[in-house]
Amino acid sequence: MKSTSCYRAVHAFVRAPHYRTIPATGNNGVVVNRDMLIRHFRDFYRTLQHSNLVDKVHIMSERPNIESLRVSDVMSCVGPTFLGMPLYGMEHRATEFMDTIRYIRGAGGPTSASTYLQDNENCRCHSGDIVCLPTGITVGHGPRTNAVAHQIIKDLFEVKGDPHMQFDVFALEQEGDAPPLGDYFGFAGNNVLLAWKDEHGLLAVDQYQQQRANTGASEQMQIAYLESGCHFFSFYGVDYSTDVMVQKGYERSMESIAAIGLNPIPVQWSEMTKLGISMRAAVLSLNFLQPSSHGMMNRNKTHGTRWQSYQIT
Repeated sequence: MKSTSCYRAVHAFVRAPHYRTIPATGNNGVVVNRDMLIRHFRDFYRTLQHSNLVDKVHIMSERPNIESLRVSDVMSCVGPTFLGMPLYGMEHRATEFMDTIRYIRGAGGPTSASTYLQDNENCRCHSGDIVCLPTGITVGHGPRTNAVAHQIIKDLFEVKGDPHMQFDVFALEQEGDAPPLGDYFGFAGNNVLLAWKDEHGLLAVDQYQQQRANTGASEQMQIAYLESGCHFFSFYGVDYSTDVMVQKGYERSMESIAAIGLNPIPVQWSEMTKLGISMRAAVLSLNFLQPSSHGMMNRNKTHGTRWQSYQIT
């Protein structure tokens, strides 16, 4: 992965929790500390701002619905393409998604998302099941995303026959109880896969390696295994970054990430976990790739402010 010269190329959008609508208990009946959740969100927001994962963080206004914290549900970003997700099962969130689009437009992004996945009434797709890698895209095939979505994405992005421009789209089968693929399988650094060391993560890695080998690719990606349930935030963007935001309390996961040469940044996420909200779901990361007269605008974000894991408490 090569560094690019971009000015505020990666934008992240997050939504602040609405205090009064935070439920008193989570999905499994565990008590949720509202004040602590607000503190955790603020710390997460500040940490994200100082990380090298993104160039600009936008905080969106509160909405009286806990689902609205899953801001990434609205779309998935593949390179410069913003894929709008089908609204099946999320019709009640239409106004929320329109509000998110307004924030994206205000930040200099497009006025709308691509509707390829929405135009087919048989398509079922979840943004969390799409994971971008340097050499292609992995799409989870399971309880949220079907074969129709995989075929549409394959037709849109797959490039075969050119060894210099090959771009693969792999379908990774998921168990019925698996969370979205991006919650337990992701990308970091230059060529590192992050995966939970459980049945879901191991299955995803095994399938990816087999399908990658079938393409004749010789380069193998490194793998950092994390503890099952450990939430993290990292993605394949437009610029090289070693930062990985990791849920505090998972020391073995942080050691695994550090051992492979990455920079784990611990953040509190326990109260969000009680509500079933992953770190990935809480951030909508988008690539704003806009050419200038010189091809790409110069990036001016200094990397001197990077936070090392030992500097964050």
